[in-house]
This record gives sequence, structure tokens and C-alpha cells, in this order.
Amino acid sequence: MVSIQKHKAEILLGILAILFVAGVLVWNGRIQKNYKHYNNTDITYVKGIVKEVSNDELEKDKTNDNRYLGAQKVKAEVLEGKYKGEIVEIENYLTASSNVFVEPGTRVILSQDDPKGSEPYFLIYNYYRSPFIYGFVILFFLMMILIGGFKGIRAILGLAFTLFTIVLWMIPIIYMGYSPVLAAIATVVITTAVTLLFLNGFSRKTLSAIIGTALGVLLVGVIFAGISYFLHISGYNTDETDFMVLIAGNTKLKIAEVLFAGVLISSLGAVMDVGMSIASAIYEVLEVNRELTAKQLFMSGLNVGKDMIGTMSNTLILAFTGSGLSTLLVLTAYGIKYHQFMSSDFLAIEVGQGLSGTMAVILTVPITSVVSSFLYKRKIG
Repeated sequence: MVSIQKHKAEILLGILAILFVAGVLVWNGRIQKNYKHYNNTDITYVKGIVKEVSNDELEKDKTNDNRYLGAQKVKAEVLEGKYKGEIVEIENYLTASSNVFVEPGTRVILSQDDPKGSEPYFLIYNYYRSPFIYGFVILFFLMMILIGGFKGIRAILGLAFTLFTIVLWMIPIIYMGYSPVLAAIATVVITTAVTLLFLNGFSRKTLSAIIGTALGVLLVGVIFAGISYFLHISGYNTDETDFMVLIAGNTKLKIAEVLFAGVLISSLGAVMDVGMSIASAIYEVLEVNRELTAKQLFMSGLNVGKDMIGTMSNTLILAFTGSGLSTLLVLTAYGIKYHQFMSSDFLAIEVGQGLSGTMAVILTVPITSVVSSFLYKRKIG
């Protein structure tokens, strides 16, 4: 009877998820007219393939022997669009920051500027990377399925749902001027519930992990709010501020909350990992000895969590530090002074993100342990 009810509940979850996806797609299609785009050019991007190349104006980059600087004279065939099949001549400039070195046979994305009353003008925008990206994603999915089996398929569905919710629901909601923090919290709750239910089905263990993860991520927000208050950081302290100010003039984008929302989303994975691991560990302990009390289960969860705290804390801190490695190198090269570095926006944001996420991971351990021990003993009783 229990397995039948569980099966029905999982079918209901699948139906609700499908209805949510369908509803978001319809809603997203209707709000497209509300988007104000800031690209006023006639540029489009089309696929192309390089046919001929002249490298007479190139020289090796002194910082890297595998790179070249200068210009290439390129003949490329346009593979789609209005000029499909035509051979176009392109001056491909290679600089330190924009360096798309091509050879005959290289597939590229062409920037096609087609102003009215003038001849079209083509540039090499970048390498055509889509097939390789799709290939690596498929490889990733195959590895999950081969090693994870049916749970791997469930994990893929959960991941797809999470990305869908963030890209097609949360971002448009924020763009339209709604609170980024509330949108992020709603996204965390929805995606956590669906992902864990997809992965483990309906059970007390899943419910414990969902509650522990949701409360843990909310703690990230509370802690980061406190840190950001004292460090005076918000969405206005990021590199994209000028662009967001432009957007906010027409969309009422709440710039100050964007950084806050980003921290909630970036911490979700680590907190979910801890929440699910603690819930699973306590469940397995109870399966071995059903005579354990709620207090003993709680202590078991804490002991398991102590081993996880160090590694998960390192994961978050190193993730945020690694994303800013190039900035750290530049700051070092310019000989930035101690007080200047300690008071910089960069360090304040990294510290705020890293510490709030790490503190929340630590606190998720006792929270999930309490929830799990209570729910599991209630179930047995």
C-alpha cells in the first residue's frame, strides 16, 4: 500500500512539474514584448567556415608562443542566412583580449553587419563551439546514467528543472522589477523540493533534506544580509553596475538585491549536498538500529556533519576564490597596498559570499539533524 501511494505521489509530482514548465513557457512567451533590448545595430550572427588564410601580418605573442598577434586576411564561406554560400573577405585582428586564430577548415561564428543601403560587413566573432558544448553535455549525461543508473536519470531531470526555473522564470521575474531576493528564495524552495523528490521520491528522508536545505539557504541570506550591511556591499559594487543601471532605467530592476540573490543561488548546491547527506546518514543509522532515540540520532548526524564541514567549507571558499583568481593576479601585479586590498569591493564581496555560504553549511548540519531525528522517530512511533 505504501509503495502504491509513493508511486502515485511521484506521478503527481511529474504532472505538477510538467504543468509548471508549460505554464512558464507560455508566460515567458507573453512577456517577451516587455523586454527592452539595448542592441541598436543591424548585426546578426551566422555560421561560417574558413576557406583561405594569409598570415603575413602576424607575429608571435611574447607572453605565449602558442598565440599570435596582428591580423589575418581570411576568406570564409557563409553557411546560413541571406548570404548563404557566398565567400566573404575578412580582416581578422588578433589582440591580447580578442584572439580568434583561424586556419582553413575552422568553423566560426561570423558577425554580419547589414546596414540599409550599404554592402554587408563581416567579422569573425568567435569559434563555432556549439557542437563541442553539446557533445560534452551529452558525455556528462551518459556518465551520470551509466554510473548512476535510474538515479542518474532522475538527477538529470532535477538539474534540467533547476536550470529551466532559473533561466526562464527567475531571471525574467528579476528583469521585470520584482524583488530578486524573493525570486531567489522561491526558486530555491521550488527547485530544492522538485530536485530531491525526483532523486529520492517521497519519503521522510527526502522531506528532512528539503527542510534542511531550504532553511540552510535562508540562513545564507540572513547571514549575508548582516555581512553586507557592515561591509557596505550590494549589487551596486559589482563590475556590471553600469549595465544594470541602464537596464533599471526602463525595467525598475532592483540592483541592490541582485548580489544578494546571486549568493542564495550559488550556495544552493553545497547546502543541498550537506542536507541530503545528513538526512541519508541518519536514515541508514536508524535502519541498522531502530532502538536509537531521537537524541542519539541527532548526535550521529552531528558526528557525520563534523567530517563534512571542513571539506564543504573549503569547497565554497575555494570556488569563490577561484572565480576571482585573475583579479587577484592583477591586484598583485599592481602592488596594491594592504589597506587598499582589505577595503576593496572585490575582497568584501568574496568574503561576504564565501563566509555566508560556509556558515550556512555549518548550521545546516544541526538543523537537518534535528529535523531528521524528529521525523524518523515520529514515523516509527
